Amino acid sequence: MSSQPSPETLYSINGKIVPESEAFVPVTDRGFLYGDGLFETLHAYGPTLFRAEAHFERLLNGARSLHFNPPPDMAILKTWLRAAIAAAAFPEANVRMTVTRGAGPRGPSITGPFTLNVIITVTRHVRPPDSILLEGVSAVVATIRRQESAATSMLKTLNYIEQVLAKREADLAHASEALLLNNAGLLCEGSASNISLIRDGKLTIPDPKLSGALPGIAQLTAVDAARNLGIETVYSCLSPWDPGMAEEAFLTGSMREISPLVRIDDRPAGGGKPGPITLKIVAEFRRIVERECPPFVFPK
Repeated sequence: MSSQPSPETLYSINGKIVPESEAFVPVTDRGFLYGDGLFETLHAYGPTLFRAEAHFERLLNGARSLHFNPPPDMAILKTWLRAAIAAAAFPEANVRMTVTRGAGPRGPSITGPFTLNVIITVTRHVRPPDSILLEGVSAVVATIRRQESAATSMLKTLNYIEQVLAKREADLAHASEALLLNNAGLLCEGSASNISLIRDGKLTIPDPKLSGALPGIAQLTAVDAARNLGIETVYSCLSPWDPGMAEEAFLTGSMREISPLVRIDDRPAGGGKPGPITLKIVAEFRRIVERECPPFVFPK
């Protein structure tokens, strides 16, 4: 393996920028052994992390729920993130921050002592073509169910096997995304996205507390965009049939931003084409990014 770092990805391990060949954690790390950790994927527009404080708050809430002791020192993490983004200097980047409980005694006990491990990767982001906004994307309803009552529900943990297996089903069907239902059969979220509908002119979203969906930062930004446009947001219980009866549907994620959803399995979704309200929300979403992340400007 080459000792030179990839020109497309920069690696930082506990604040030290290292080549890919040195980007590793001990085999005793609990993130590796037990999935005992959290992560956040942030979108850097130029040098600025979009809605970073919302990501940090979600990470800290997750650390409290998992009883990390000590919790992550956010001042140190922010310093390491800024250093990694500045060193990478990509026009746009996918920034993943992984925080594990660290190495320590074997077994499920968390009495410790442990020292957190923080892995940051900064990867050059290749913006998807705007043709997606004209054509939309497809999804499948996965056979994998989201465990809405699990301890990890609504947390962004390293226990990601449900999403991994669901995305496999999407890949086999040549679909962009897999949608997960929860144990009650309610529409929850995508393997790496949130789903939103336009029904009766309102932005309609699966209720996270009832569905088990992770509250997505991009989806919450879409809510802000809708509010700016005078569009009401409703949180509701949604069935897998609701997207087919909605006027419009779309997916959100930190890196995908907003993708109109036009097909689920063999059925049209959201009218079968990108809708006018979705496209208005896309435009307002981009205005929000440009206001909060200057000097970044979306390519025209």
